Amino acid sequence: MAKVSILMNGYNSKEYLKEAIDSVYAQSFKDWEIIFIDNCSTDNTASIVKSYNKKIKYYKTHKNIPLGDARNFGLNYCKGEYLAFLDTDDIWLKDKLQNQIDILEKDKTLQMCYGGAIWIDKYGKEINQDLPKAKTGDVFSQNLIRYEINMQTVLIRNNIDISFNTTMEFSPDYDLFMQIASKYKVAVIERPIVKYRKLLNSLTSKKIDRWAIEVEKTLNTIFKENISLKNKYSKEYSLAYAKVGYYYAQYYASIDDMKKARLALYKYRFISKNYLFLYLLSFLPVSIWRFIHKFK
Repeated sequence: MAKVSILMNGYNSKEYLKEAIDSVYAQSFKDWEIIFIDNCSTDNTASIVKSYNKKIKYYKTHKNIPLGDARNFGLNYCKGEYLAFLDTDDIWLKDKLQNQIDILEKDKTLQMCYGGAIWIDKYGKEINQDLPKAKTGDVFSQNLIRYEINMQTVLIRNNIDISFNTTMEFSPDYDLFMQIASKYKVAVIERPIVKYRKLLNSLTSKKIDRWAIEVEKTLNTIFKENISLKNKYSKEYSLAYAKVGYYYAQYYASIDDMKKARLALYKYRFISKNYLFLYLLSFLPVSIWRFIHKFK
């Protein structure tokens, strides 16, 4: 059994697939397997995957299913000591796994590890870097303020119950990783370990109606299960729910309802200067809101 099981889910993903898989084969750490779940692709995804050796285990769903269900289907085959994730349009840097294995093998109290990402465009050109601000240990507080766990960078010790909430269309990864962060110590690598492809037609931009609903649901679950966290992270708690209010405002602005956007921000207007600015901005025409957010 390979030490690291790498879950890849694909649906008509031929464009960048070979580059993604090649980045795993180029890893300095070699004790891994890829569990590839083909969600009934109609392009040549299957032939690309099957062109590699037996380190890739190919499985196909019986029909096209939602991403959360497809990931849970794949988790059934991930038996490695560690679990990692790679989307079919992203790339791992060559020492990604080795660096993370070294950290988690040294400190058995750490349940998960994540790191920074280089953002690239559809041509592979670097456009930005996203580096974590949290420090190894308690990362929950930082991620309440600003969520920074890029799924492609994650390595999890595969000895706990891991599953994705299949009711979530936008943020099943946020839900899983925030629940882990609320319960366990987590390692952080403060430099890029992956290349993350930022595409215009991403799920994030398509599911704006789900942003607030799903993030709020995760927060409610975490704080209901462990009431003491609300007192321990009182400031971060308030900021996390303020972000939910902002997500609601973003949705209402997207459907030209600035009155509801304003109401969504009202209770958070004095949390910080930024939220006061957003609240005041909501009194202006929606075109100005959208113009300002282009430069956010």
